[in-house]
Amino acid sequence: MHKLYLALVLGLLQLIGPVSAQTIMADGFESNIVLGPAPTVLIQRDDRVATLSLDHDPADTGYPFWDMSGTPTDDAGFLVMWWPLTAGLDAGKVRAITGNDSGGNCLNPDHVTAPIFNEAKLALPAGARWLVTGNRRVQIQPLINQSPYRLRVQRLNALGQISSVATELDFNGGDPTRIDALRSSLTYFDDFNLPMGAADERLWNNAVSTSTDLRYNQFFINDQYHAHTMHGTSVENVGDKSQTAQRFRKKIRVESGVRRRVVFDMDSPLSSRSVWYLDFNPIPTDLTAHGSFFDEEGDSGLPAGVLRLRMGGQTLSVSLIDPAGASHRIASVDMQDQGRRAFSNVRRAFDVRVGTDGIQVFIDGKSVLNTPYVGAVSGQTYTFPAGDYELLWVGFGYNTTKDDVPYYLVHWDNFGFDGPVVDSRVVHNYVTRIAGNDFQKANRGNNQVPTYTINIPDDLRPTQAGAVAEAWLLFTYQMGDYSWMSIEPGDHVQINGGPSIGLPQPVNNSTNPNLSPSTTWGLPYTGRIKIADVTQASSTPLLIGNNQFVFRATNVGLLNVHLEVLYPSGSAPTYTPPSAIHPFPLHAEVPRFGAPARIHHVGATEVRPEHVLEPEHLEPGQAAWIVASGEVVLDMEVGNSSWNSGWAPQWMNVPVQSAEVWSTGGTAGIAKLEVFIRPAGIGTPPGTRVILLDTAIDAPAPQGRYRLPFNTLDLPNGDYELFLQGSSPSGLKTHPSYGHEIYEFGSENLSGAYRPVRLRIQN
Repeated sequence: MHKLYLALVLGLLQLIGPVSAQTIMADGFESNIVLGPAPTVLIQRDDRVATLSLDHDPADTGYPFWDMSGTPTDDAGFLVMWWPLTAGLDAGKVRAITGNDSGGNCLNPDHVTAPIFNEAKLALPAGARWLVTGNRRVQIQPLINQSPYRLRVQRLNALGQISSVATELDFNGGDPTRIDALRSSLTYFDDFNLPMGAADERLWNNAVSTSTDLRYNQFFINDQYHAHTMHGTSVENVGDKSQTAQRFRKKIRVESGVRRRVVFDMDSPLSSRSVWYLDFNPIPTDLTAHGSFFDEEGDSGLPAGVLRLRMGGQTLSVSLIDPAGASHRIASVDMQDQGRRAFSNVRRAFDVRVGTDGIQVFIDGKSVLNTPYVGAVSGQTYTFPAGDYELLWVGFGYNTTKDDVPYYLVHWDNFGFDGPVVDSRVVHNYVTRIAGNDFQKANRGNNQVPTYTINIPDDLRPTQAGAVAEAWLLFTYQMGDYSWMSIEPGDHVQINGGPSIGLPQPVNNSTNPNLSPSTTWGLPYTGRIKIADVTQASSTPLLIGNNQFVFRATNVGLLNVHLEVLYPSGSAPTYTPPSAIHPFPLHAEVPRFGAPARIHHVGATEVRPEHVLEPEHLEPGQAAWIVASGEVVLDMEVGNSSWNSGWAPQWMNVPVQSAEVWSTGGTAGIAKLEVFIRPAGIGTPPGTRVILLDTAIDAPAPQGRYRLPFNTLDLPNGDYELFLQGSSPSGLKTHPSYGHEIYEFGSENLSGAYRPVRLRIQN
């Protein structure tokens, strides 16, 4: 241990109780600090947002770890503040830094906890905003375009203490140049510049699979003017692969001799069981039935004839699904190797050029992938036929709870493409609900006859004489149990007690007759039924108000039931979107987890599953105790994890590895750390506090590695439970990050969950 650090710590020990517990207060660390040089800051402006690179070359291909010895005065991240220079512009009450959670995420903390406005330590100008981060790239938003702002960036150490001279820069807010050019050059373009809530429901459909956690099926725009797909796998449902998908309602035409352009701004899910797909589908598809998370060579599913982009971690890949429904990897690229490292909640600009002869992908202006359709494994040349395709975004998870990631966010913006208008009709969409899902089982033998209610408050008749609109009922077939799907002649849906329409078989557009529900259990298939043509003079079975759809089928699961009415251009009547009819869930309403926290070494002993998991989650006799005597060092990680806690615990990950960051886009920050101890199985958790560390001297620390001494000499020999917990400024507790927490506590109880280390004191 560093001698100066040891002297600082030992000088702070105080007896505070009969067990000679010890309190480590921050004051002893903050004396005589020498400020380091100002951080290097690069600002890249875009529409309503600026991307900051902090002590980091954005084109770097190396590993920009935080080197943290365990001394709390080690640098741990940055305090970022920005404010408008024009009086009265974007000026509301200023949230204090002292006492408030960091604002650097997509969950505005003011939505959860009333902010504190009186400033105690760091004075902030009118309109100022702030965040803390352990990442080296971050986006500040929303900004007023072409308006003067000032930016101040300082390093923070693991005590939340400013540890550097400030870098102050003036910049001109957001820059709309790129987005204005895209908006004027593309056939369709959505910048998501809408108030917090739903996206434009005339353009976007949202669907969910049966194995998606009901709470974590969200597609929304936050108050920073960009979109999010929220997704997580249910712990207790049937199947371990889940998805939340958004279908764009306009088709793109792929033609020979032309490279079609598709653009979007997107980050990457960095938890290892989370990816996003962008699929070019040749048939209408609300969810993908290609259920392989890993896109193995030859893996089969439907639809056939799909071009797929896949992003997970730092890897971007392209696959082509052949006419038989078999998937083939065409190419992949590591974004870090390309100098385009992915960071959570930092959207990079993707520019994709798609043709029948190949595909090219630019990221932030650099070509990272350019290839014909030749299989990377097979070496065969494949074809991507000319035709009209639907684009489907898929947030896909493979049992995300095994990563102890209840849900994650994908952050995206500025989506569009060029080419001819394939279908100019406007779609009005009506749904059964927005929150959760509407899954029900239809089974004739068990007398399971589900009824779905769709509220249509509008007169559906076109506004133009002679215009003919089409009303379609759409739904997903997917089994929510282990039975096989069966749709037989006579299976039907009845509309408002009147006409009945037969249920279609799932569409198999492949050349492989074996790709059917009878041979591919559990996968979702999109069903479509035309209900009626709608004119000014026609009568249809649809009503103004609640409409009931009763399904009678041999054996099938149903969900994502919705009605689409397609209107010729200029004839659409007044539209009431689903978000104006049904409750719209907000990000702020789902469970928050707090920062991850764990003790990874007690003395020289690494904390392993057998030291923390309950015996019922281990093999018989596997539960073990860490033996300690005298003074030992507790090596702890909070807000992040080390690259390798065994042989490189000093290297803290960049990008930050944290379920809090993955689920909110940033960190609330760490205001204090506490260590508790109690005799094993005796008393009420968490026990007696033996260590207290203030980690919000100037601002809440974004992360930290803490090596703190713990004296066992005054404790009686015996078995104990040792527990680490941190808190954000608002009181949000950390969550234990040893593994298997979701299965034991559930995501709703993860923050503040009691998971101690078993400690045996032998002096």
